[in-house]
Amino acid sequence: MKINIGRNLQRRFRSLVAIEGDLFLLGRWQSRIALFSVLTCLIVISSIAHAAIPVIDLKQAVDTFVQSIPGSGQGGYKDPTCDLIARTRLVKGFQKARNGQLLRASKHLALVNYTARIYVDSGTEREVVILQEEKVNDTYPRAWGLYVIAWPPKQNLSNLVVEVPHACPKAPKGCDGGDTDSHLVGVEAFRSANARYLFINGAQRNATSLSDVAHQPESAFEKIHEAALDPIQMGLGSNVKVYQAHRFFTGNHDGQNGDPPPPVDNVNPGMEGVADVVVSNGTNTPTGTLAETVAVAVEAKDSLFFFVCLANGAGTCSDLAATTNVQKDHMYGGSFVHVEANESVYVCDSPCRRDELAQAVANAMK
Repeated sequence: MKINIGRNLQRRFRSLVAIEGDLFLLGRWQSRIALFSVLTCLIVISSIAHAAIPVIDLKQAVDTFVQSIPGSGQGGYKDPTCDLIARTRLVKGFQKARNGQLLRASKHLALVNYTARIYVDSGTEREVVILQEEKVNDTYPRAWGLYVIAWPPKQNLSNLVVEVPHACPKAPKGCDGGDTDSHLVGVEAFRSANARYLFINGAQRNATSLSDVAHQPESAFEKIHEAALDPIQMGLGSNVKVYQAHRFFTGNHDGQNGDPPPPVDNVNPGMEGVADVVVSNGTNTPTGTLAETVAVAVEAKDSLFFFVCLANGAGTCSDLAATTNVQKDHMYGGSFVHVEANESVYVCDSPCRRDELAQAVANAMK
């Protein structure tokens, strides 16, 4: 509805000059009245079309979703290999939606309890389509995630995909693994860069033995990642840039009780002390890559607060380098950037450090 109206409005506005020229033959007074009537009609139509789209705060909507997903040890995640038809339908639904075919997308998605709805994000006043699973008896049938598409797709030229594979609720034991609020960093980066996609996992990484979608090649999350990137599937191809937002807990990386040593700041202008941010491209050769550009940009954002380790396989932060990440293994020639930040960076005060991190990454990657 909105798409067709928008296109008709564009055509009508482009023809207004011609209309005014024809109306001038009727006389100056009559032409002004007629032109005013045409403009009024178009404004009313535009207002009705815009009013028909619900306005949401995307950050709040994503947070509400994340707080509702299964937490650590709670189960609720369905093994996709036991439901391959449903996984195919979800991926097909995503593909139709990203091509702008919402009606066709909805037919596929309805078969797996997903909807595809257009919203206006109040934080940016831009339109997005959200693919979200509907609950049945207050639980998600599969817990396969939430997927956001910048809308309309043909008007968004970004090659940036923002992924949050370890989002987790704050309920007791909901976030074993330390990724609390990583989804909020993802939304901020998606907004700041006007990125094309935002993907959020549907169950905490330890909800079951298979729910860590960053390390499960058969997950629906991974298959949608592939559909978004693979040029054979009309994906973004070698021009794609993927940013994954993660969080780590300092106490698990302090060199105590057998834990890995603390990450070390090895990026200018810092080059000293313990790092609070780790950037990698999933390999041990980050020099000259987009990951290095991001690392420098984050450190430069505030060199008195952000201390960055660029993972290079030398042991300074190699345990946080995403070398076993499955999305990194399916990049089709594009650039993968994995950013871990500790709890100090996730403080949202004045300034909101997690937003600053997201904005620095977004500016370097958009």
